[in-house]
Amino acid sequence: MAAEVADDPWNALLEVIDLLAAPALEPLAPPLVMEAMVQAYRDPEAEAALSRDTADEQKTVAVLLRRAAAAGRIDPELDPDATASWVVTLIASLYTGAATDPAFKPAEQLPTLRLILTRYPPRRSAPKVVTERRGQGILQQP
Repeated sequence: MAAEVADDPWNALLEVIDLLAAPALEPLAPPLVMEAMVQAYRDPEAEAALSRDTADEQKTVAVLLRRAAAAGRIDPELDPDATASWVVTLIASLYTGAATDPAFKPAEQLPTLRLILTRYPPRRSAPKVVTERRGQGILQQP
């Protein structure tokens, strides 16, 4: 909740991502998360609890994405809810990757996740493309 009202939503978003990813860096956490996911498949109460946690995480990320877009820190055309879903899914991938692939090292992959997010800068207006038909082909001119 503190992250949602932080002065700098972009840095708060990166801090939330680090917070959510931190347990994946511990050797025992990824297999335990996988066990919880399997249990949730069988147990409606476990599924409801995991779904609530995921929804809370996505809500926080979406709020921060909206605020970062309003502050001009990321592309305002990104759908914050869909993007938040992808961000949380990418974080979950740190856990599943570590639990299923002994060569996967979450600590080495977290910087890549952060890099992916830094690639959401505000878009500059794209040049207009003029399309005209000439003969059989189509020419495009900026």
